[in-house]
Amino acid sequence: MNRPIPPSAPAPRDPEQKFWDPEMQTMYPEQRRQIQDARVRELVDRIVTTPVPFFARKLADAGISDARDVSGVDDLDAIAVTTKQELRDSESEHPPVGDYRFTAIRDCVRLGTSTGTTGIPTLRLWTRHDLWVEYESAARHWWRNGWRPGTIVTHAHPAYLYGGGMLLQGTYEYFGFLAMWVPPPETDEAAELGIRMWMRLRPDLPFSHYSVGRFWDVATKLGLDPREDVGLEQNFYEGASDEAPLQSGGSECYAFVGSACHEALGGHMNEDWAVVQAVDPATGRSVPDGEWGSLTITTLDRDNGLLRYDLEEACRILREPCVCGETTIRALWGGRMSHLLSIDGQRFQVIEVERALRDLAIVCEPTLEYVVVNPAATGGRLRVRVESGADNGDDAETACATAIRDRLGVDADVEIVPRGSLPRSGYKAIRLVDS
Repeated sequence: MNRPIPPSAPAPRDPEQKFWDPEMQTMYPEQRRQIQDARVRELVDRIVTTPVPFFARKLADAGISDARDVSGVDDLDAIAVTTKQELRDSESEHPPVGDYRFTAIRDCVRLGTSTGTTGIPTLRLWTRHDLWVEYESAARHWWRNGWRPGTIVTHAHPAYLYGGGMLLQGTYEYFGFLAMWVPPPETDEAAELGIRMWMRLRPDLPFSHYSVGRFWDVATKLGLDPREDVGLEQNFYEGASDEAPLQSGGSECYAFVGSACHEALGGHMNEDWAVVQAVDPATGRSVPDGEWGSLTITTLDRDNGLLRYDLEEACRILREPCVCGETTIRALWGGRMSHLLSIDGQRFQVIEVERALRDLAIVCEPTLEYVVVNPAATGGRLRVRVESGADNGDDAETACATAIRDRLGVDADVEIVPRGSLPRSGYKAIRLVDS
């Protein structure tokens, strides 16, 4: 697509205005739906005329051969969802980037890969316009949080082939933050580099991302108070509450699909750039609003789009008006579908185990480190390994088992292991293991 080159920096805003993009964020829902419908038809037209073979096959299976065959959002349910494994297969069968791309690889300006935590990494491609969509989407997020240009922020996302770190850094710089990008704490030495920089130049917003536990551990080893000396804030980043707002669709799809306003449950979706659905995994069709389904996103107005991409994560759509004044739908995130466990008639996410343990000082100081063994390898039992001090194993085991039973309603085989014995991650911790 021939587009004008997007700006490298946004136009200044009045710091007192409530929304980053008031026109789009407070638009009448009926008017926004017209924009979505037009962009869905445009996406279908590009699939057919470019062509994009992978998605053209999906359309053909649904009896669609022309953009005039669809009216818009309401017709998406007739199209089969796409999974990450299908994208992996496409890249394998049509190397190097698959046959699902809308844009030639040499027309893109950035390449990255997924983390590969659930299989072979897929390749990501961004044009300047695609990056601008992410930057503008993130700006709505930062502004909604009350942050303003000139704030000093920090992060430790991975770089190089993994594209997420560069994408996050780009959103920060576009918005006008001064961003300190420190190394992911893959080793104690790398963690210390970040710690020393934070002690030298304290960010306005404390570091509280995925790997904060590893930094906390290393600061303690160095004889530092993580909170007072370094400015760390220990939190539980992923699914921190029972009703976690949906904020990301994964950088291979839509990294900054929405964010919470803190006035009501859920994250406000950027509906001008995406159709967000909760679908029944068995039928691929949308479930009623308020019910849990599999998060499925169709990206709009991108050079490299995705049609009905099933992220295989739990999602719940809320359509009631929000008191904040933003008129988009809101969505809740319920964790990965693969992390949904069923034991003794109870269904729960792995993150629920963390929620059961996080108030137990006996295992949470200095950090909470645990893994859940896949019930498929334990005969259907819930087995949890938790780190704790060497002299309180029996007490810790009893406290953990009781907390899990009280919250989840199931008995757990808790194994207390010494501090430092479970693997550490420089980014996303792996909590569900096979043995």
